[in-house]
Amino acid sequence: MLQEITTIWFLALMALGLAAKKKKPVFGQLTLTGEMALDWLKPGSTIIAGKIMIGQQGAFPEYNIPEWAQERTSELGIIVHANEHLNPMLVTQKSVLKALEAKCCEWEEEGAKCYVEKKGSSQRAVLEFGEGQIELTFDRSKNGGKFAPYTMTITEK
Repeated sequence: MLQEITTIWFLALMALGLAAKKKKPVFGQLTLTGEMALDWLKPGSTIIAGKIMIGQQGAFPEYNIPEWAQERTSELGIIVHANEHLNPMLVTQKSVLKALEAKCCEWEEEGAKCYVEKKGSSQRAVLEFGEGQIELTFDRSKNGGKFAPYTMTITEK
Protein backbone atom coordinates (compact mmCIF):
# COMPACT_ATOMS: atom_id res chain seq x y z
CA MET A 1 0.00 0.00 0.00
CA LEU A 2 2.78 2.46 0.90
CA GLN A 3 4.58 1.64 -2.35
CA GLU A 4 1.42 2.43 -4.39
CA ILE A 5 1.00 5.79 -2.64
CA THR A 6 4.69 6.61 -3.24
CA THR A 7 4.35 5.70 -6.92
CA ILE A 8 1.24 7.88 -7.30
CA TRP A 9 3.00 10.85 -5.66
CA PHE A 10 6.05 10.34 -7.84
CA LEU A 11 3.94 10.29 -11.04
CA ALA A 12 2.03 13.39 -9.91
CA LEU A 13 5.29 15.28 -9.27
CA MET A 14 6.64 14.25 -12.68
CA ALA A 15 3.46 15.51 -14.36
CA LEU A 16 3.77 18.84 -12.55
CA GLY A 17 7.42 19.13 -13.55
CA LEU A 18 6.64 18.50 -17.22
CA ALA A 19 3.77 20.98 -17.17
CA ALA A 20 6.02 23.69 -15.71
CA LYS A 21 8.49 23.36 -18.60
CA LYS A 22 6.04 24.53 -21.28
CA LYS A 23 7.56 27.16 -23.57
CA LYS A 24 5.90 30.50 -22.92
CA PRO A 25 6.20 33.35 -25.39
CA VAL A 26 8.37 36.23 -24.32
CA PHE A 27 5.98 38.53 -26.16
CA GLY A 28 3.34 38.19 -28.84
CA GLN A 29 2.16 34.77 -29.82
CA LEU A 30 3.84 31.53 -30.82
CA THR A 31 3.18 29.77 -34.11
CA LEU A 32 2.39 26.07 -34.40
CA THR A 33 6.11 25.37 -34.79
CA GLY A 34 6.95 27.13 -31.51
CA GLU A 35 8.54 30.15 -33.20
CA MET A 36 7.41 33.71 -32.49
CA ALA A 37 4.84 35.15 -34.87
CA LEU A 38 5.57 38.25 -36.93
CA ASP A 39 3.48 40.86 -38.68
CA TRP A 40 4.99 42.22 -41.86
CA LEU A 41 5.36 45.72 -43.15
CA LYS A 42 2.43 46.99 -45.22
CA PRO A 43 1.63 50.48 -46.50
CA GLY A 44 0.25 52.56 -43.63
CA SER A 45 1.90 50.44 -40.92
CA THR A 46 2.66 52.23 -37.65
CA ILE A 47 4.67 50.85 -34.75
CA ILE A 48 6.05 52.25 -31.49
CA ALA A 49 9.55 50.77 -31.46
CA GLY A 50 11.06 49.24 -28.36
CA LYS A 51 13.88 47.48 -30.17
CA ILE A 52 15.18 47.25 -33.75
CA MET A 53 17.20 44.26 -34.99
CA ILE A 54 18.91 44.02 -38.39
CA GLY A 55 20.85 41.05 -39.73
CA GLN A 56 21.02 38.08 -42.07
CA GLN A 57 18.16 35.56 -42.11
CA GLY A 58 20.10 33.07 -40.00
CA ALA A 59 20.26 35.58 -37.13
CA PHE A 60 16.55 35.21 -36.31
CA PRO A 61 15.98 31.53 -35.44
CA GLU A 62 13.35 32.30 -32.82
CA TYR A 63 11.03 33.99 -35.35
CA ASN A 64 8.75 32.40 -37.93
CA ILE A 65 10.13 34.01 -41.13
CA PRO A 66 7.72 33.25 -44.01
CA GLU A 67 9.07 31.51 -47.12
CA TRP A 68 8.28 34.49 -49.37
CA ALA A 69 10.55 36.67 -47.21
CA GLN A 70 13.34 34.08 -47.23
CA GLU A 71 13.25 34.01 -51.04
CA ARG A 72 13.14 37.80 -51.40
CA THR A 73 16.22 38.96 -49.48
CA SER A 74 19.07 37.80 -47.30
CA GLU A 75 19.01 40.82 -44.94
CA LEU A 76 16.04 41.35 -42.64
CA GLY A 77 14.92 43.79 -40.03
CA ILE A 78 12.61 43.12 -37.11
CA ILE A 79 11.04 45.98 -35.17
CA VAL A 80 9.82 44.91 -31.74
CA HIS A 81 6.89 46.86 -30.28
CA ALA A 82 7.38 48.82 -27.09
CA ASN A 83 4.25 46.92 -25.98
CA GLU A 84 5.69 43.42 -25.61
CA HIS A 85 2.27 41.80 -26.10
CA LEU A 86 2.07 42.84 -29.78
CA ASN A 87 3.76 40.96 -32.59
CA PRO A 88 7.05 42.34 -33.92
CA MET A 89 7.13 43.69 -37.48
CA LEU A 90 9.19 42.00 -40.20
CA VAL A 91 10.94 44.35 -42.65
CA THR A 92 12.31 43.03 -45.96
CA GLN A 93 12.13 46.17 -48.13
CA LYS A 94 15.58 47.56 -48.94
CA SER A 95 14.35 51.18 -48.90
CA VAL A 96 13.20 50.77 -45.27
CA LEU A 97 16.28 48.81 -44.18
CA LYS A 98 18.58 51.56 -45.50
CA ALA A 99 16.57 54.27 -43.73
CA LEU A 100 16.50 52.24 -40.49
CA GLU A 101 20.26 51.65 -40.58
CA ALA A 102 20.93 55.37 -41.07
CA LYS A 103 18.57 56.39 -38.24
CA CYS A 104 19.98 53.68 -35.93
CA CYS A 105 23.40 55.33 -36.26
CA GLU A 106 21.87 58.66 -35.19
CA TRP A 107 19.94 57.09 -32.31
CA GLU A 108 23.09 55.35 -31.10
CA GLU A 109 24.90 58.71 -31.00
CA GLU A 110 21.98 60.11 -28.99
CA GLY A 111 22.33 57.39 -26.36
CA ALA A 112 20.24 54.42 -27.44
CA LYS A 113 21.68 51.09 -26.32
CA CYS A 114 23.40 49.35 -29.24
CA TYR A 115 25.11 45.96 -29.44
CA VAL A 116 25.79 42.99 -31.70
CA GLU A 117 24.64 39.52 -30.68
CA LYS A 118 25.16 36.10 -32.18
CA LYS A 119 21.94 34.20 -32.76
CA GLY A 120 21.51 31.11 -34.86
CA SER A 121 24.02 30.97 -37.69
CA SER A 122 24.73 34.70 -37.90
CA GLN A 123 25.00 37.98 -36.00
CA ARG A 124 22.48 40.76 -35.72
CA ALA A 125 22.75 44.40 -34.74
CA VAL A 126 20.35 45.38 -31.97
CA LEU A 127 19.27 48.86 -30.93
CA GLU A 128 17.14 49.23 -27.79
CA PHE A 129 15.28 52.37 -26.85
CA GLY A 130 15.14 53.38 -23.22
CA GLU A 131 12.37 55.49 -21.81
CA GLY A 132 11.86 57.53 -24.98
CA GLN A 133 9.41 56.15 -27.49
CA ILE A 134 9.84 56.35 -31.23
CA GLU A 135 6.79 55.96 -33.47
CA LEU A 136 7.58 54.76 -36.99
CA THR A 137 5.07 55.08 -39.83
CA PHE A 138 5.70 53.47 -43.20
CA ASP A 139 4.00 54.38 -46.45
CA ARG A 140 4.61 54.36 -50.18
CA SER A 141 3.67 56.66 -53.03
CA LYS A 142 0.29 55.96 -54.60
CA ASN A 143 1.74 56.86 -58.03
CA GLY A 144 4.61 54.35 -57.90
CA GLY A 145 2.54 51.17 -57.81
CA LYS A 146 3.32 48.16 -55.66
CA PHE A 147 7.08 48.46 -56.28
CA ALA A 148 7.37 52.08 -55.10
CA PRO A 149 9.93 52.53 -52.32
CA TYR A 150 8.63 53.01 -48.79
CA THR A 151 9.05 56.24 -46.88
CA MET A 152 9.55 56.23 -43.13
CA THR A 153 8.13 58.97 -40.91
CA ILE A 154 9.54 59.22 -37.38
CA THR A 155 7.68 60.79 -34.47
CA GLU A 156 9.47 61.02 -31.14
CA LYS A 157 7.08 60.93 -28.23
